[in-house]
Amino acid sequence: MPQRNQFVICNDLAQPLRLNIEPEGAVFSLSKGEEVQITDVFTSQPVTIKLTRSEKGEPVVSIWPGDGEVTVEKDGIDMLDMLPIGGNARSA
Repeated sequence: MPQRNQFVICNDLAQPLRLNIEPEGAVFSLSKGEEVQITDVFTSQPVTIKLTRSEKGEPVVSIWPGDGEVTVEKDGIDMLDMLPIGGNARSA
């Protein structure tokens, strides 16, 4: 039976926050105060969020899908829809 997670990532830092959406490797930047809403519909393995730093020391949030479908919305637009056609592998 599918399960559903929904949460918001909000950049509260003074500097931009790099957001990586894997496995596509799509990179987006969130300015201070900007946020994205993550919706994850999965069966047994939910999305994984990894917090790291870039080579320059910038904060990076990486979103790795589990075994379901993930949407990443900013201002009502799914950021994965902004990827080139053929580059969108939303579900495992």
